[in-house]
Formats: sequence, structure tokens, C-alpha cells
Amino acid sequence: MTKEELLERYEALGEESDFLAARSLYEQALAGEHDERDLTDYGYLLESHARLDLRRAVELYERAIQLDPSDDRPHYQLISARAGLQEPALPIASYEHRVARSPDDVREYRFLATAYLSAHAFGQARDAVEAGLALAPDDGPLVAMRGEAKAGLGDPEGALADWRRALELEPEDIGALYSSAFLLEREGRLAEAADAWRSIIEWNASRGFTLQTEWPKRELERLRTADAVD
Repeated sequence: MTKEELLERYEALGEESDFLAARSLYEQALAGEHDERDLTDYGYLLESHARLDLRRAVELYERAIQLDPSDDRPHYQLISARAGLQEPALPIASYEHRVARSPDDVREYRFLATAYLSAHAFGQARDAVEAGLALAPDDGPLVAMRGEAKAGLGDPEGALADWRRALELEPEDIGALYSSAFLLEREGRLAEAADAWRSIIEWNASRGFTLQTEWPKRELERLRTADAVD
């Protein structure tokens, strides 16, 4: 079969053997003379495969939640996977229901705020965070999420302040520092972004996380190359 026929079969049947055969033919095509259609079709093949993988991931996360409802991680991963499938409304509806059922559970507000953030519903995310903080004013994850909401709403200084506070509350959670580095670069504050990456490198190195310093080092070097940041 031709690569186009294999792509059509894979789209219809989702058979891994068709994907592997089509991928091989498209890779051969791209190694030689190719046109716009080859590029687009191969991209679509990979995208279709990724969607099926995400569907499988959703199933696994849902099973994990059933097996251990107390574990937070599969909830966050499920929200992320649904966003990747362009289905953010599904976790939003689910966690809105969970908050309504357990209005005094701070954990549920974290999930709901994350679901709103994944949909770029920043105003609703901020409202969910504030409702959770009314129950637990020093909850580090919620403060960090409020920073994400403020960043999305065009308040970079408020976001950076929240992320600094989140790091004070949860010094072993470095997520807010990464968020700061990304925001500072988007704002064109490259020297400050570089400082944030240096802090990330130091944080990981001080804990013996050598592998985790590799990507931050590359990001720091990229900034240095882009703008000669010292």
C-alpha cells in the first residue's frame, strides 16, 4: 500500500501496524524529494497517533483515580491529557461537581483551578483559587495557581509576587520558579529570566538532581546567545 492508503487505514482503524508502516514510508519520502502534502500528511499521521495515545492515557489516569482516590497526581495528569485532546470542558464540569459536593475541601479547589487554567479560563481560575484560599490562606499550590491566573489576566507583577510567596510556602516545589522564568522572558526581561534559570539550576544541583539541571542550563545558554545576557 502507498503511504496515503496506510494513513487512511490508520485514521479509520487505529491499527499500530498501519501507523508503523506509514511512518516508515513518510520518513523515506521526507529524506528525499517531498512536497507540502507529504509534510502535512505525515504531521497528521503523528498527530492522530498522539491523540490515540492521549486517549489511552486518559483511561489509565481514570483507573488510577478509582484505585487510589487520595493520590493527587492522576487528577492533574488527567486534566492535562484532556486539554491535549481539546476537551478541557470535561474536567471542568467534573471538578465543579466535586467542589459543589465537598465545598470545604481545599484539594478540590486546587483541581478545579487547574482545570480552569488548562482551558485558559483565567478569571474563573482566580475565583476558584480565592475560594480555596478563604479556607486555607497559606496553601502554596493555590497561591502558585493564583499567579498563573494573574499572568493570564495581564498582571505580571502580581503573578511574580504570588510565585515568590508560593516558593516561601512550599520551598520543595520549584514549579513557581519555572513559571517566573517563562513569564519574565515573555515580558522581555531577559536578565531577570536568566537569573531565574540560574536559581533553578542551583536548586536542582543543591539537591543532587544533576540530570534535572541539563535543560535549565540549555535555556540559560539560549538566553545568553539571544541577548548576550551576562
